[in-house]
Amino acid sequence: MDCTRGSKPMSTDAPIIDAYTHCGLSKYTPIEDVRATMEAAGVERAVLAQHLGEFDNRYLADVVAADPEHLAGVCMVDHASPASSGDLRACRDAGFKGVRYPSDVLKDAPHLFDEAAALGLILVLYLPDGIAGVVEDLGKFLKRCPSARVVLTHLANPDLSVDPKLEACRRQLELAEFEGVFVQVSAMKMFSDYPHEVLYGLVGDVAERFGTSRVLWGSNYPVVGDVEDYRRDLQMLLDGKLPVPKEAIPAIAGGNAGRLWFGD
Repeated sequence: MDCTRGSKPMSTDAPIIDAYTHCGLSKYTPIEDVRATMEAAGVERAVLAQHLGEFDNRYLADVVAADPEHLAGVCMVDHASPASSGDLRACRDAGFKGVRYPSDVLKDAPHLFDEAAALGLILVLYLPDGIAGVVEDLGKFLKRCPSARVVLTHLANPDLSVDPKLEACRRQLELAEFEGVFVQVSAMKMFSDYPHEVLYGLVGDVAERFGTSRVLWGSNYPVVGDVEDYRRDLQMLLDGKLPVPKEAIPAIAGGNAGRLWFGD
C-alpha cells in the first residue's frame, strides 16, 4: 500500500493549544463548556478527540466545521466493522485531521493504520496496556509508512502499579528514530497525584530523546478534572516546573501542535 500522505495565565506570549481534549453530547461535555474552560486557562485552540466507544462523529464534525481556525477533530471508526475503511475515508472527507485508535487496532486491523496514513490522517494512539506490547508492531508500521504521523497520548500510559520504575513505559523511546512520532504530555492525573513528580524523569527522557519539537501538551479534559485542575497542570509547564528546556516551553504549549494540527 502507498502510505504517502496526501486572560492568559501563562508565562509565554505564544498561543497555547490544547492538543487533546474531549467534547460530546452522550459523554463528557458539550463544546460550550470546553470553550469556557479553555478561555479560563488562556488556551486559544484545541484538538477534539472522540471518546472511546463512540463511532458517530457527526457532532464533532459539525463543531470543527463551525470553527476550523481554532478547532481540529479526531474521529473514531469501528475497526471490527466491514465498513471501517469507508468510514475512515468519510471522516477525512468530513474534515477530520486525525483518527484515534486503541492499540488493539494495530494487531486486529493493521490495514487501518496503513489506510489512515495513506489518507494523510494523524494517528492518535491510545495505549491502555502501555507501549511495550506494541512497540515492535509500531516500528514495522512506521518502516512501511515512513511519512505517517503518530501521536502517543498520555506519555504512553505509564502504569506505576506494575511498572514503578517506568522501564516498560520507556520503550516508547525506541520510536524516537521515526520522525513522525510525537509524544503527548497529558492526563498525568490519571497516573499520579499533583504535582506528578514521579513522572518528571519520564518527561525529561521523552523531551531529550524525541526532541522538544515532537512533544505536545494536552489536557485530557474533562477526564483531568475541573477547570482548576486544567489550569494547574498547564501552569506547571508554563512555570518551568517540568524538566524541559525553558526555551522549548512555547513550542510544547502550543507551537508544536499548531504545526502538526493546524499547519502553522
